[in-house]
Formats: sequence, structure tokens, C-alpha cells
Amino acid sequence: MNRQSLLIGLLFCVVTFSACESFLSEKPNSSLAIPNSVADFQAIMDYQARMNAYYPPSGDIASDYFYLLDAYWQSRPEYARDAYIWRPEVEIEEDWSVSYERIFHANVVLDGIDDAELAGLTEMDRQYVKGSALFFRGWTFLQLAQLFVPPYKASEVDSPYGLPLKLTPDINDKTQRATIGDTYRQIESDLRNAAQLLPERPQVATRPSKAAAYAALSRMYLAMQNYPKALEDADSCMYFKDELLDFNTLDQQAANPFGELNEEVIFHASLLASSGALVSIDARVNCSLYEKYADEDMRKHLFFSIRADNSIQFKGIYLNSLYGVFSGIAAGEMYLTKAESLIRMGDTEKGMGVLNDLLRTRWKTGKYKPLQWSTSDEALAIVLEERRKELIFRGGIRWMDLRRLNQDSRFAMTLTRVVNGETYQLEPNDPRYTFLIPSIVIAQSGIIQNPR
Repeated sequence: MNRQSLLIGLLFCVVTFSACESFLSEKPNSSLAIPNSVADFQAIMDYQARMNAYYPPSGDIASDYFYLLDAYWQSRPEYARDAYIWRPEVEIEEDWSVSYERIFHANVVLDGIDDAELAGLTEMDRQYVKGSALFFRGWTFLQLAQLFVPPYKASEVDSPYGLPLKLTPDINDKTQRATIGDTYRQIESDLRNAAQLLPERPQVATRPSKAAAYAALSRMYLAMQNYPKALEDADSCMYFKDELLDFNTLDQQAANPFGELNEEVIFHASLLASSGALVSIDARVNCSLYEKYADEDMRKHLFFSIRADNSIQFKGIYLNSLYGVFSGIAAGEMYLTKAESLIRMGDTEKGMGVLNDLLRTRWKTGKYKPLQWSTSDEALAIVLEERRKELIFRGGIRWMDLRRLNQDSRFAMTLTRVVNGETYQLEPNDPRYTFLIPSIVIAQSGIIQNPR
């Protein structure tokens, strides 16, 4: 891609996406300069307002661990109200456009980094930047796939309902949907290649690392129900980073006990919250979920606070603000993925041992007793319940889990919400578990729409 085309592409990106939300028009003028050096491309990857923030909230909005009072529901943007009640025709244009803007930035870097001037940096720095771009592209495709691609089934890899795989910054490239299989193969390729180029651990968790790439691969394989691969990459991640917080050392009276970039964070990211679509401080946690935590479980006291009206508020966010939602990767997720994968592969005792290792750090000192089980099915149910309790408000993980677990009658759930006296339900494997591609994208590109 020549320099003129690159500048046109950058300008196109700003003009196209600024219409979606004011924050997209606040891009510094310096980012419109044509990048020439490795440092220039690193600056693109370090631009946290694009690369670490504004991940899609719709999966969380549609998940089952919270509810909104009618007044709060009414105050949400229209698409958020529709997603909350699973309206069939809901369109989430912002989730799509902001994600593809991030992919555009990654493609700009991948298009130019091999020829960029070192200008005092090293070839290792070049590889770091390239690995970062591959990570962000693969990670963003993975986020999009959990919203706009039907749940993965090995028997349907040739289905044409995959993502448009934009792999260059050229705005003239034809847009078309890949198969579901090709979509996941691209995610796998990006993240696997990123893992080969990135450092074991970053200077700061806003930057990707080998640990983050392997963690993202592990999550992808879990969505695919490929448990041997999910286990392999969870182990690879934990080889580089497996530290857990001792929840007994945290202040349960604090308004926000965890904060950003704590010891467990492998990769830091947050949801798109500028429109107020999902604000955790406004959400009420379902009492049926809250009651599953034992009094000796520190998560009950560190994750939640009781409001004046006796409703439950979530405060266990790995951010500095209760007005956002953490959507990155933390070590607890890897322990749970490893435990589930081991159990599904037949090593129940080892899997439950991994789960016990996690839970010991979550319970009051001296109060935890190792879990007991009689069958592998019972052990699996236990680990899935702990996954639900641990990964609340975690940037789409619950939505991904609902999509995959619905395919197993033992764990399939019907979701129910009541708004203004009207009851709404989402049945297992309903087509609404896949959001519609925005109609403006369909009109402009001619790609096929998701089924309804």
C-alpha cells in the first residue's frame, strides 16, 4: 500500500467512524501523519483509547447475571434497550464499527512495519510491534465472532456466516463474509503468530504479551469446545503468568477493592461505555446468583455491596472506575479454563485440584475446604458454576459461555427478563444469540445477513 493510499485510509477511518460516536472524532491530529518509523507504529499500538478501550458491550448487556430497574432501562440508548430484551431486529452498529476501526489500525501497522525505519530502535522492537498488531487483530475478530457469528459447531465450519476478514488497510478491498471455519482459522493464525513475536510479559498489561496471546487462544478454543487445545494454551499462558490475588489482603469495605492493572491482569481492556449502554453501577445483580456465594467466600464481600433498597451492586471491577466493565484477561479465567478442560478430558481429580487452587485464594483464610464430588458430571457442574461466579462482568465471557453451553442439554438455560410488566425470554440456541449485522453494512457491501 503506498503512502497516499495509507493517508486516504486513515482519513477515511476517521470520517467514517466519527459519525458513530463523538469520541471517535477526538483522534489527535498527529495520528493522521503517515507513520514511517517503528516508534510511529508503536504509538498506534499504544493508543489506549482505540486499542484497549471501547470493546463491544452487547454480549454483556444480553447476559443473565444482572437486571435493570425499568427507569434505568428506559434511560439506555435504544440499541441497548433492545439488546437487553433480546429484540430480534436489534442492530449494534457501534460494536461493529468501533471493532473494525481497531482492526484497521492493526492492519495499518502490519502493512508498514516490515519497511519502517528503526530510528534508534531494534529489530526486536519491530517484532514486538508486529506481534502487537497481530494480537489486536485476532483478539478483536474473536470479540466480533462471539456477537455476529453463530456459535461454533464443528459440523458447520463451512457455513457462510463468518466475519468479513479485513486483512489490509486498503479501503477498496471487497467486503465479503468468510466461512465460520475460516474465521476461526484467521483468529488462530493471528494469535499464534503474535505469540511467537511478543515478549513473555509486557512492561505494562495494556500491551499484549505471549501470556495474553496464549490466553486469547485458550478462550477461542473454549468457544470452539476444543478442550485439549484450550488446556494446552491455558497451560502456556500460565507458564508465563499465573499469579493470583489473595482476596484476604483486599479491603472489602472499599468502594472498588481491585483497581486497574492488579496482579492478576494478563491483558487490560474495557468495554465501550461512552453511550451508557452498560454501566455496572446502575445494574442490579440477580439475587439468585448472589445467594450462591457462601459467607466465607470473599468474593461475596469484595464483588458486591448492598444498596439502600437491599438490591445488589457489583463492585469487583478490575478498573479504576465503577462506571466501566473490564473486558481483558485475568489469571482466574485461565485456572477455570484449565480445570474445565481437564475434567472434560477425563482427568477429573487434577481438574478439581486446579479449581481448588483458585478457590483457596478466594475464601477466608482457614475456611476453605477442598471440593467433593462423586462423578465427573458433578465435577463439571461445579466448575461451570464457579466459572459463572468468578467471571461476572467480564466483557462478554458469560455470553460466550451461554452460546457454547446451550449446545449441551445438561447446561442449557432459558433466560427471562421483565420490563414494564412484560416478560421476555431467550430460549437455548435461539438465532438471537447471534446479533444482526448492521443494515448499513449490508446495504453498502451486499454481504448476507444473519438468519432470524
